[in-house]
Amino acid sequence: MKGDATFVAPATPFGHSGVAVIRINGPLSKNILSELSRTKIPKAKSVTLTKLYDSKENLLDECLVTYFVSPSSYTGDDMVEISCHGNPVIVDKIIKTINNHGARPAEPGEFTKRAFINGKLDLLQAEAVGALIKSKSEVAAKINQQTLNGALSAALIKIRASLISLAGKIEHAIDISEAEIASSFYEECTLQMNATISSTKEILSTFKAGKMLNEGIRVVITGKPNVGKSTLINSLSGSERAIVSDVPGTTRDTVESEVLIDGVAFRLIDTAGIHPTEDKIEKIGIDKANDEIDFADLVLYVFDKPNVKKLPRYSCPHVHILNKNDLHKLTSSDNSIIHISAKTGYNVDYLLKKIKKMMLTNPVSTDTPHLISQHQNIAMNKSLQSQKEIQSLLNHPQPELEIVAFEIREAIEAIDGLMGKTSPDDILNNVFETLCVGK
Repeated sequence: MKGDATFVAPATPFGHSGVAVIRINGPLSKNILSELSRTKIPKAKSVTLTKLYDSKENLLDECLVTYFVSPSSYTGDDMVEISCHGNPVIVDKIIKTINNHGARPAEPGEFTKRAFINGKLDLLQAEAVGALIKSKSEVAAKINQQTLNGALSAALIKIRASLISLAGKIEHAIDISEAEIASSFYEECTLQMNATISSTKEILSTFKAGKMLNEGIRVVITGKPNVGKSTLINSLSGSERAIVSDVPGTTRDTVESEVLIDGVAFRLIDTAGIHPTEDKIEKIGIDKANDEIDFADLVLYVFDKPNVKKLPRYSCPHVHILNKNDLHKLTSSDNSIIHISAKTGYNVDYLLKKIKKMMLTNPVSTDTPHLISQHQNIAMNKSLQSQKEIQSLLNHPQPELEIVAFEIREAIEAIDGLMGKTSPDDILNNVFETLCVGK
């Protein structure tokens, strides 16, 4: 990205609306606004009603314009926000005129990347911008808003400060003779390391919930063909998402539907019936079904014969569901099996309660910072491994302090990478390229 260039993009989605917002960022933004408005630049951070014109003096629109002076803007650069009428034709004309005056189109996430480069946000907060925009529920939005406000960063800074403090003690001990080291020195260092490890584990424990809240809890519906899986997803989602037919093997690809349960998004995934087959297309569907099961947070196994002796077990939480209660009189004596009729709706409410109880056992605290992405989880685990190595080294009768110091630096570097201080370019690019163009 050309960090010193002036760029422009719509900050609101394409389409017809009451108002659309256009952002110009960079050193030319002030001059471009002056040329378009034919008036003096408005006072910084004040909203001004202004007519904008193209180079041929044609009126583009009458807009509300706000001018931000560096560093007091979202990006930390000079920036202009134009609120115009939300007609795509008007928006397009204004942006083309701005381009003709020297601004280039913005790249995905470039506004937020400038904010990161200018120190307005750290990498965790930058990630939270994208996560907040894509939040699937109120709970997820609150957690991402909290990260954007710096709560997770503050927790990591506290861990980092403890590690730096310990590094200072160790480096000092390296520079003096062993005889001068107090007998309680290693005990004090160990206690400090134990507390830091505990704080790191606490943050790591939030990853599963944070990931599920942002992506939605993956609920995979599986079983043999024609047992009522598609009818069940339609019943749970309250819409005709999947094709229902008496012909076995109707579902050959995955079908997804999202529902909110107690403010948390659940991704219901209907899969192809799993059974031996020579049909190449059906085999592809079955492979996809198995892949979905591997990544599921919860599996609903549906069957329709009461006399099944052996039911499959899965590595994640799962529920066995005996469907078509309206068609057979026999029931299973196994209390762990839920009897339903997806067609009539019998006991489907009870199944939903069971799902809630299994997946939402512990209320999600929106006051606790959460990790939300795999790379965040990997970085914190890397730091934890180094911290555990430090703990082990300090418990040795004669600790090798040079090695302890090395592991402390490794633990700190993992946290620095997470906050964007030493992040590889591929991680940085991935964070910003997943944001929308105007953010």
